[in-house]
Amino acid sequence: CSKASLITEFIKGGVAVTNELLKERSLISAEMKEQLVDQRKDSAASFLDRKAFMLNTNYNNDVETHFDMVKNQEAAAFCKGWKEYICQLSKGDTVYLYQSGVGIIASGVVDGELVKSEHYGVADDKYAKPLKDFKTGFKAISARRFKELTGGGANFRRTMIELTSVQAHAIAQEIEKLTAKQ
Repeated sequence: CSKASLITEFIKGGVAVTNELLKERSLISAEMKEQLVDQRKDSAASFLDRKAFMLNTNYNNDVETHFDMVKNQEAAAFCKGWKEYICQLSKGDTVYLYQSGVGIIASGVVDGELVKSEHYGVADDKYAKPLKDFKTGFKAISARRFKELTGGGANFRRTMIELTSVQAHAIAQEIEKLTAKQ
């Protein structure tokens, strides 16, 4: 065997081992996520366990889903790989709906169980949770304004991110101020 073919075989073997490790890790992380969600459900009544999230409304990919989310007063995500984010939301969590390029356009508090439904003909391709105390119609809080209010940034490109308590408090106060002006 030549040196090149030996090196190629070693690389193939290394790739196979790496792929197996990654597969194991993804299974472990999925199991860990389920355990964390279950733990949060058990203690959902506790005020200290409540979290705040910023959820992208998917406006750039599908305008209809954006408007449905606002009209139905829900936190929703679509298609495998994204819809599972909604499972992280527990009753009492605050959700800020973010429209790309515009900013935070609505907020609400999770008030129900996961609802799976059809999306463009695909069964259970939409995951949603209803929101109560839904607020909309205020001047959008842009990414720049978010940074001014919170003293830092957030990854606005992600489908959903968890906000720190400081960020959530600053955004909640700004929304209260903006809705009081109406």
